[in-house]
Amino acid sequence: MVGSGGPWNINIHYDRLLAEICRPGERVLDVGCGEGFLSSRLAGLGCDVVAMDRDRDVLERARRRWAGRQVRWLHADVLDGTIDGVECGFDVVVSNATLHHLPDTAVALQRLSDLLQPGGRLGVVGFARNDFSDWPRSLIGAVGKFVMNRVMGKWEHSAPTSWPPPLSYGQVRRLSHQVLPGCRYRRLWLGRYFLTRSKPVAEA
Repeated sequence: MVGSGGPWNINIHYDRLLAEICRPGERVLDVGCGEGFLSSRLAGLGCDVVAMDRDRDVLERARRRWAGRQVRWLHADVLDGTIDGVECGFDVVVSNATLHHLPDTAVALQRLSDLLQPGGRLGVVGFARNDFSDWPRSLIGAVGKFVMNRVMGKWEHSAPTSWPPPLSYGQVRRLSHQVLPGCRYRRLWLGRYFLTRSKPVAEA
């Protein structure tokens, strides 16, 4: 399994946090699945996985890499008003290192929530720009990343990159609480944040 002798980078490292909010048999949508490491992991746990990415080439590489996994690979943009052939109302929506690629973070967060059934769970791992107040934590995290990359051997993905992120960590925190009341936000030491929320049953 990835994470036990397989390819490693920080995104793959934090896939485990997203996997922990999923349960066997649940319908899970992986938004911005990239090379498919998280989607494969979730399928291995017994989830019913739809893996979505708007980059066709990256998606095809994921499909070939994980040909033995029961994953539905879908070429689509999550911000499209409709997603052909996909019934919404997922038990869980997850996304790792994708939110900063999307043009409007507030719209994207709302869209991810809309794809959930009432009571469903959202999990997002992402990264953002550092404000001045972030630099002490960022410096510690940079040391941690350097050590981990040297020890684990950083695997370089082939998906497109987007830099710099449009929002700072503080802006993401404030915006997420505004768009998704009741969400939980926390900083991760290796230069990421982790956002989770359970969609209220009364929220259409």
